[in-house]
Amino acid sequence: MQRAMESLARARSEFLRAVSEGLVLGNDNHIGDIGEYWARMHFEQTGQFDAYHSEKNGSYDIRLKDGRRVSVKTVTAWSKHGKGTQVRPLCGTNWTVLAAVKLDHDLFPERIAVVPLTDLVLRDPFPSNQVRRSNGSKTFPVFRWWAWLDEYVTYRRRI
Repeated sequence: MQRAMESLARARSEFLRAVSEGLVLGNDNHIGDIGEYWARMHFEQTGQFDAYHSEKNGSYDIRLKDGRRVSVKTVTAWSKHGKGTQVRPLCGTNWTVLAAVKLDHDLFPERIAVVPLTDLVLRDPFPSNQVRRSNGSKTFPVFRWWAWLDEYVTYRRRI
């Protein structure tokens, strides 16, 4: 257990360094931080990245050069149930692009999918969730790597 705690302490220290260098915003949700980092690298390689949101819990994660705002959702092979956080809000005023990041066991991206919000809301589980919300539910779908995301993959790790 002591080795695990020492490793975690080193990892947290490195994340704090990455925050100070502006590579991630950081808030102890390091899987999310890592997903945002890989999304940033993807958008930088395609010449689209402009900036992270100025606040860690802002209304979007990344702003692109054309003004579009991106929400990044991440799931990792370490996740026992293959789930991430809720995908919300879906009104289009905060963000209009979803960057879905699937990480391997080493926390490198297996796939990155970029989905316009207009397409996202037409795919399950979003239409069925809209019916639930109209009946008073306050929940939104929890992110997972839905099979249809493969149609939007813009990065796939070469094996």
